[in-house]
Amino acid sequence: MPSHPERVMRWRGKDVFVSIHEKPSIGLRSDQQNKYLWSVCYGTIAAETGNDPSSIHYGLKREAVRQGVLEPEFVLLGDKLIEADPTTRTDTETFSRYVDWLRHYALHDLNILIPEAGE
Repeated sequence: MPSHPERVMRWRGKDVFVSIHEKPSIGLRSDQQNKYLWSVCYGTIAAETGNDPSSIHYGLKREAVRQGVLEPEFVLLGDKLIEADPTTRTDTETFSRYVDWLRHYALHDLNILIPEAGE
């Protein structure tokens, strides 16, 4: 996540809730899907544009939320509501919809062809 002053303050003497999973939860995207997103999708866009994959990731997620592909998520920190990371714990159906949108967006808006998984 990008650094937010609210999140830094959250660590200073305040309760922080962390969820640790030894095994992936049922329905969440797999390591293979995650590798495809980062290596193939973001990697292809990075190679074509010169931007780093992390910037591409956050920028495209914001655009996907803006276009209604992903639902916005928020975290309450004290009395402030800040934007959360909408794809960290994404189910496979939402993840597939996001990747399909991402490939379409890359092709039609950026003129970049991203190969399908397994190509």
